[in-house]
Amino acid sequence: MKLTAARKKRMLGFDMTPMIDVVLQLIIFFLFTSQFGRVSPTPVDLPRQAGERDVEAAPADIVVDLLADGSLELDGRPITRTRVVARASTLRASGVDPVVIVRADRAMRAGPLNDLAVALSEAGVRRWRLATEPAGGG
Repeated sequence: MKLTAARKKRMLGFDMTPMIDVVLQLIIFFLFTSQFGRVSPTPVDLPRQAGERDVEAAPADIVVDLLADGSLELDGRPITRTRVVARASTLRASGVDPVVIVRADRAMRAGPLNDLAVALSEAGVRRWRLATEPAGGG
């Protein structure tokens, strides 16, 4: 069987179409399954206060929700005070002075917030803020 020049050239060529199809399907799969941005925050009835006017533009390193029953949540998942402090300590160990924002529910008693504040202070966290809603907010 004798091969013609055109047939030899076609045999030596490489068809990229199947590989491009697979790569595009993988890209589409990962786009649909990945999360963009933060998880939507847990609905918390924040205290109504004017708050600070000149809050720095840098985002918080840790945002903790303190629910009405005194439990803690981080990114919508339950977490213990010890784990929050460990996360802040890990950031401090890596050279970051962590900023912690506590979103405390208005209906919550002050004890859990005080306990968290003491634990953060003992861990060396110097910058933590209590999230508030504008006084006129509904």
